Amino acid sequence: MKYIQPLDTGGLVFNIQRYSLHDGPGIRTTVFLKGCPLRCAWCCNPESQGHYTELAYLIDKCIGCRRCVESCPFGAITIQPEGLHTDWSICNRECFDTQPEVFPCTLKCYSKARDRIGTRMTVDAVLREVMKDSQIYQESGGGLTVSGGEPMSQLAFVKALAQEAKKNWLNVAMETCGFASWEAYEEVLTDIDILFLDIKYYSSENHLRYTGKDNSLILGNAPKIAELMRRKGGVMIVRTPVIPGLTDPEDLAKIADFVCEKLPGVNTLELMPYHRLGRGKYGDMGREYNLQDLLPPSEEQLQPFRNVIVGRGLALKP
Repeated sequence: MKYIQPLDTGGLVFNIQRYSLHDGPGIRTTVFLKGCPLRCAWCCNPESQGHYTELAYLIDKCIGCRRCVESCPFGAITIQPEGLHTDWSICNRECFDTQPEVFPCTLKCYSKARDRIGTRMTVDAVLREVMKDSQIYQESGGGLTVSGGEPMSQLAFVKALAQEAKKNWLNVAMETCGFASWEAYEEVLTDIDILFLDIKYYSSENHLRYTGKDNSLILGNAPKIAELMRRKGGVMIVRTPVIPGLTDPEDLAKIADFVCEKLPGVNTLELMPYHRLGRGKYGDMGREYNLQDLLPPSEEQLQPFRNVIVGRGLALKP
């Protein structure tokens, strides 16, 4: 795979979220890894996409001390009448390429308005954070969830983390878009108890249009992944986003038929309604969000999708 990191370099983590309630059963800790092969138009975590450390400017935290202006070696930050201005074309290219994973402006920012996204961590360091809530996992039936980005972009790290988690008797879940080699999934799924697989579109044309990648690899992997999880006694859940104007019940019906006919042991198709929580992150990173005016689906809009799932005898959620 193109983006696998050698294990001795650690994993590139952009968030560790404790007390998660929606990434598997019980109370869990979700470890978010950077790097994803897809570019979904509605992505709520743009900071997860790049396979490298990035910079964000959180303007609401800025106190205007201007130390970042002085510290930028390439003059990417300037003082304008409306306030501080960041030329992201210079920042993202010149500074990062010259000083990988080091941004001088973040070292000088008192208020943490300029923040580094992505920290390289060892398996042991991540597991120490996860194990802080080991008692809660035991009482709630929770555990560790590995998410992203796309965890399979850091295969060696995910495999080692899952193995160590199982040595500590943790339930391990993983969220994946399915866009990796079958051999890679064979290698890592041995230590995964619950797998959430995104099937965003059955239509290859729409998948390419709205995620940047064809879905043939994903649909080809899905039956083999389902069979492997069934044989090992694991759980696999398919997730599909509902994006108003970009997805429709007809495509979901094809996904539901695919689940029923091709995915042994899978009886849950979970809807992931669009939300707007990630919009502000794009501006923080100097990017444009193209769905600014899109609203989350109403209950009325969601009902036809639910009808499709129930009509085929599938469960809506775990």
